[in-house]
Amino acid sequence: MRDRTKVWIAFKNDKIYGYILEFDHRIVHTHGTAGSIARLLDYINLDEVVFVIELDHLAVVKKVFKPVEPTDPLSQGKITTYIVMKLNIKTFNPVIKHHVKKLEIEDLDDVLKRLGEEWNKRVKNAIHRGLAYGAYEKGLLASIATVPEIIDNIALVRGVYTLPSLRNRGLATSVCSALSKELLALGKEVILWVAKNNLTARKVYEKIGFQKTKYILLGFKAKRIKK
Repeated sequence: MRDRTKVWIAFKNDKIYGYILEFDHRIVHTHGTAGSIARLLDYINLDEVVFVIELDHLAVVKKVFKPVEPTDPLSQGKITTYIVMKLNIKTFNPVIKHHVKKLEIEDLDDVLKRLGEEWNKRVKNAIHRGLAYGAYEKGLLASIATVPEIIDNIALVRGVYTLPSLRNRGLATSVCSALSKELLALGKEVILWVAKNNLTARKVYEKIGFQKTKYILLGFKAKRIKK
């Protein structure tokens, strides 16, 4: 979605030391050295931002923006800590106990009816750019898992959701297993990030073979305190 994305890159001696990515005039990701991020923040002209940053960028970001709300509503405090997890063929342990299928365009009406407009948009985007799977309970769509886009060999799993009334039945485990199975068969590197204190989601991912990496991300909504 290049038309909705801006990227600023910091160079030193012809090497990239960091970048800031701004999406849709509201979401900002950072990567690289803390010093490069401090300089690149000058190019962000937003007053309200949703940040996803690396751990050692927090101090420089807080000089310009004040965290006001975590990105995961279950988080304590104003910042969500995310664990980055990775799956590979050696650790993969699929558990599929429900009817699961890949979602296609003809399934969108069902997604809209069962999950609502916002999830319908997410699934539609994933169908066009990545993959989407659904798990069914008694013939009705109950849980989904999506990869909104596949970039080269990287597949980032985002958008795992089960209807509240049907949780704790293994539906998320089944749908994530099926999605991951196809991604690994395609030779993709499967990764995701999950809130550290979301123990229920972490249990699902760990059960099918996702393992923690060394990477930690911080997510929060923020307001500008310094021009």
